Amino acid sequence: MTKQEIIEQLKNIKDQWINDSKGEIDSEAIIEAITDVIHDVEGNDGGIDFSEEYDDEYYDGFENVDFTKLRVN
Repeated sequence: MTKQEIIEQLKNIKDQWINDSKGEIDSEAIIEAITDVIHDVEGNDGGIDFSEEYDDEYYDGFENVDFTKLRVN
C-alpha cells in the first residue's frame, strides 16, 4: 500500500463517520476500520499464522514414545 492509499483509506473512514447521520458508526467500528488498514499495510489479516513451518522436534518426540510401559490408574 502506498502512502497515498493509506491516506485515502483514513480519509474515507473519517468521511463515513462525519456523514453518519443515523449514528451507526461508533468508536468500535472506527477502531476496526483502522485496524483493517494497519493489517493491509503490514500485509497480514491479523489472523492465525498458517505458515508451513512445523515443529518437527515435537512430532519426533511424540512419535517415539513407548506406550507399552504406560500405566493407567
